[in-house]
Amino acid sequence: METIKLRFFYVLFLLPLLASGQIDSKENVAPTSLTHAQVHKAQSAHRIKSSKYKRPKVEHTARFEYYVRVEKAAKEKQRILKELDKPQYSDKQYFGHKQLPKKRPYWKMRYCSECGIRH
Repeated sequence: METIKLRFFYVLFLLPLLASGQIDSKENVAPTSLTHAQVHKAQSAHRIKSSKYKRPKVEHTARFEYYVRVEKAAKEKQRILKELDKPQYSDKQYFGHKQLPKKRPYWKMRYCSECGIRH
């Protein structure tokens, strides 16, 4: 009974494995009149210059217009902050004047037309 099992094992499992080992792979097969030889392209030393990639100019999408508005708002905010750094806006002595008001003696003081304070 064991010899029958052993023979059965040889026939079913080992025989197909041995048969598949004799098939040539496609790389080792010599060209015939039915199969043409594979042509291997050799790369040249010179590279072909590719044309410069041009990004399409799409300016009418909602996303593009959103980013344009955001950038414009950021520039405007930077401009306002830069303007507020000037002393007429950040220094309290200016009272809203462009130039620092003159300090006159009390008998020569005048009422200011801008702020209504005597100085």
